[in-house]
Amino acid sequence: MIDPYRILGVDLTAADETIRAAYLAAIRESPPERDRERFESVRTAYEAICNHRRRLAHALFDCSLPTIDDLLSAVSSDFVPQPPTERRLLRLLGAK
Repeated sequence: MIDPYRILGVDLTAADETIRAAYLAAIRESPPERDRERFESVRTAYEAICNHRRRLAHALFDCSLPTIDDLLSAVSSDFVPQPPTERRLLRLLGAK
């Protein structure tokens, strides 16, 4: 699962009111009629951290492995993969 704090755009120390405001703003930006996948992602993220007890449970028991989306979003939105250099390809293929 992608980090719910990242989906909602809130800090790890955010209060209930801040998380709820971020959730409502995200829902307004992507209603289910327009972007069903984003809506479900936002709803799931909010349900995971909507109150103190759930945030604590998420911090203690969420042991899901990061997905490729997690890794790419953690790098940054400016990430552009670069093709390998000829030297690196030759080294990988065992040529000297």
